[in-house]
Amino acid sequence: MNTLSLPGLRVLLADAGQRRSPVIRLELIRLRCQLVDVLDLVAEPTALGNALQRLAPELLLIDCEQPAPELLAQLGQAQLLRPRPVLLVAEQMAPEQMRAALQAGVSALQLAGLPPQRLGAMLQLALARFEHDQALQRDLRQTQTQLAERKLVERARGILMREQGLDEEAAFQRLRQLAMDGGQTLATVAARLIDAHQLLRPR
Repeated sequence: MNTLSLPGLRVLLADAGQRRSPVIRLELIRLRCQLVDVLDLVAEPTALGNALQRLAPELLLIDCEQPAPELLAQLGQAQLLRPRPVLLVAEQMAPEQMRAALQAGVSALQLAGLPPQRLGAMLQLALARFEHDQALQRDLRQTQTQLAERKLVERARGILMREQGLDEEAAFQRLRQLAMDGGQTLATVAARLIDAHQLLRPR
């Protein structure tokens, strides 16, 4: 799916008593989104997590007076299991509520109601913000992995320098040759060398 495309987008509407769901439903139809369900958060205040797991929407739209801590806690747990774009429409929110909403995984906020003609733009914003945040998370994980692998290689190189009397370049070349011979990455060979060294080290 094109993450910025609205036609066919599977949307779950969680309505916390704001009575806008008929208007939102009509606008979602006009935008050619697929409304998978309308969840009544007043009648079922703890049903959000199960509904997200059961229906697997591509975007969650929450309409409320202001987000209760219990609602944001449910949202945060659900976002940890499976992140998805979230558009939160609220009548009012204090700054600390805004921070809590963003920490729970809300992608875009709309305050003081949602004019129907703005729904498409707000959905696009939520999708774009989610895509951006996910890209940042991937970059961060990749950077952390590269840093961890570099530390492994440096540690293994130090072991070779001490145990075999090699200089830095020769130790690195030895690691690279081992990796090439075994069809493995430098980090994998380094980790195995470190483990072997720890096992053989006198206690």
